[in-house]
Amino acid sequence: MNLLQRIVVGVVGAPAIYLLIRLGSWPLLLMVAAQTLLCSREFYNLARIKYHGAFARSGMALAFLLPVAAYAGAELNHNWIFPLALLIAPAVAAVAAMFSGVETDGFISRISVTGFGIVYFGGLFALQVPLRHGGNGAHWLLLAYLMTWVVDIGGYVAGRLLGRHKLCPGLSPGKTWEGAVGGLLFAVALSWGVGSGVMGLFGAETAVIYAVAVAVIAPAGDLVESVFKRDVGVKDSSNILPGHGGLLDRFDSFLFVVPLTLIIKLLVG
Repeated sequence: MNLLQRIVVGVVGAPAIYLLIRLGSWPLLLMVAAQTLLCSREFYNLARIKYHGAFARSGMALAFLLPVAAYAGAELNHNWIFPLALLIAPAVAAVAAMFSGVETDGFISRISVTGFGIVYFGGLFALQVPLRHGGNGAHWLLLAYLMTWVVDIGGYVAGRLLGRHKLCPGLSPGKTWEGAVGGLLFAVALSWGVGSGVMGLFGAETAVIYAVAVAVIAPAGDLVESVFKRDVGVKDSSNILPGHGGLLDRFDSFLFVVPLTLIIKLLVG
């Protein structure tokens, strides 16, 4: 039943994401802002279990504004707007918290958690906007999603069929070295066949380099979220998606793939 639920969510969600990527502009901004708001909310709910008093409202609000800043910078051709907003957002959160009348005890840990959530979710999700902007932007962003999904699917299939040797049992008991190799092979096939062949975004050599990098960094994003959950003793970030857990459980790897894909885009021009 869990697998069926995952398939249903994927069948509904994937076309919606594809449509919003194709539309770009403010529809894409709405998607990115919603991802940021919901995932940062899940993160702050996790943090509250152990780090009591994290400034969730100000953190969510400032994280939400970072995609808006990225969109404004892209539309106005002022590329400095987003980096500046990214730098000052944690400071704004600290000042807002200082004047909110909260107790000073534990302030450093609470504002550290808050600032991390702003940069991690607001900053990384917002990178979808510059990735989508410019020539072939829709292809680049779509490829980032496809690569994330295919590494997960390849790892799942190979792990279920061949998995014997645990990759990181202390953090994610289900991951195996065989699954990691399966994810890599799926990533190379997609990057070479779609990214280089169908989309024509880069050459064959870059396709392999990109695939290897994604195959390494996507599972790393998943393991980072596993650390979050183990730190506070929960299995899923929420239960908003049937069969999947929370949105953060679905986008943890993608958060790492987006900046990598943007770097590749900038390098190949």
